[in-house]
Amino acid sequence: MGDLNLFWILLPPVRMAGLITTKPFLTAMNNPGAGTVGTIVAIYNLGCFFGCVVSSIIGFKIGRRRTIMLGCWVNVVGTLIQALAFGVPQLIVGRIVTGIATGLITSSIPIWISETSPASERGGLVAGQLAIVSLGITIADGIDFGMNYIVGSQAAWRFPIAFQCTFALLTLSTVHFLPESPRWLYAVGRTDEADEVLTRLKDLPFDNVDVKAERTEILSAIEYEKTVPKMGIRNILRGKGELKIMRRIMTGFACQWWQQFTGIGVVIGYLPLVITNLLGLSETLALGLGLVSAVVYTIASIPPIFFVDRIGRRKGLMLGSTAMAVCWVAFVALITQTQSKACLYAAVVMIYLFQIAFAFSWLSIPWIYPSEITPLAVRHVGAAVGTSAEWLSAFLIAEVTPLALKNVGWKFFLVFAVMCVAGIPLVYFFFPETAGLSLEAIDLMYASGRLTGGIEEQREQAGRRHEMLEKQAKAAVHVEYARRRD
Repeated sequence: MGDLNLFWILLPPVRMAGLITTKPFLTAMNNPGAGTVGTIVAIYNLGCFFGCVVSSIIGFKIGRRRTIMLGCWVNVVGTLIQALAFGVPQLIVGRIVTGIATGLITSSIPIWISETSPASERGGLVAGQLAIVSLGITIADGIDFGMNYIVGSQAAWRFPIAFQCTFALLTLSTVHFLPESPRWLYAVGRTDEADEVLTRLKDLPFDNVDVKAERTEILSAIEYEKTVPKMGIRNILRGKGELKIMRRIMTGFACQWWQQFTGIGVVIGYLPLVITNLLGLSETLALGLGLVSAVVYTIASIPPIFFVDRIGRRKGLMLGSTAMAVCWVAFVALITQTQSKACLYAAVVMIYLFQIAFAFSWLSIPWIYPSEITPLAVRHVGAAVGTSAEWLSAFLIAEVTPLALKNVGWKFFLVFAVMCVAGIPLVYFFFPETAGLSLEAIDLMYASGRLTGGIEEQREQAGRRHEMLEKQAKAAVHVEYARRRD
């Protein structure tokens, strides 16, 4: 699945953090005010939301791979509209189109990874994708910083936007060589293709016991989902059925919604603006510190690849929330000391530490979670709803940040400190642990467990039941082999 990294790299260049303060951009957009700048930045996230809605409608019909390819083509169109814009309306249209592309893809890639990965590696692989996002942020900030020295040229902001087409086209040229999700293929009745993909993914012959066991488990889960009440909108909203679909979708929604309220959107989207407006530093220095921030973020996003499946989802989120809350409180305490340059630079360091804490926890897990906890038949809906929460909350944060920085200043960051603290009980009481469980075992956990009390015991029971079913499937394979030999 490594070729998908190309698209995750192209996502960050659409952000406007390093462009909205440059004179060529402001001149081309007729010197927009703080409210207009907020809309220009935020409207992209609204487009992402609409992309998630489209994905929830067509994602299961056309498959994971085709949804991603469609998103790449839409991205190329939106990028060209932005790069050729000569006014705010055209730029906004381009950012909406690009956002739709991002929504299509960001709600599909985590599903694709989850459905093609071993349970023990699922979280690490998604974390790897998010590490590539961080690398993309570094590339974007490096381009923005370098183009800042092209004084008076429109290329200073048009080229960074147009550059993302490169990654969309590279992804389109490689995605054809990647397999479709075997679980989706089984679900739509393309059994022969699914069998071939499953053997390729496991690198084992079709008659291998492990392949047969996993095939039996997937098909059993699909058959079980067919026995429960029809998964229509009415039943989902009412929360009927053993699968507890509404509970699972809302858990994914809450997880990704909360991610943006940790304050990461302000850091990634507006750090140069924060540094120039609140710290009083120069535009060039602000871009330089933003580039350092991106490098720190990229490096910090690598370790979770190796430990996110070991430490678990719940513990990672709660520890991350605690560390981020401490960082925001320290940042506010330092930024109020406006007479001390040392304190202001220390405040920037606290931003870096906040990014490290976020990268270790809330960066990857909210992207892993929605695709893990929803059943196959509505997994595209669960992922789309979770991702739409991400983009809706990002839209809200991006829209209000310029005005908040202008009107309330450092007090704005106290909101994020409070939200980080509030995230701890949210995770503890409502988010079950899913690390190490197969997608089918997670179905069993929700079918047999409760929302709060005893969730760990329920998880263990689901795991034991899953192991029992797996042993039964392997035993059935051995019986079939013995019968054939006789």
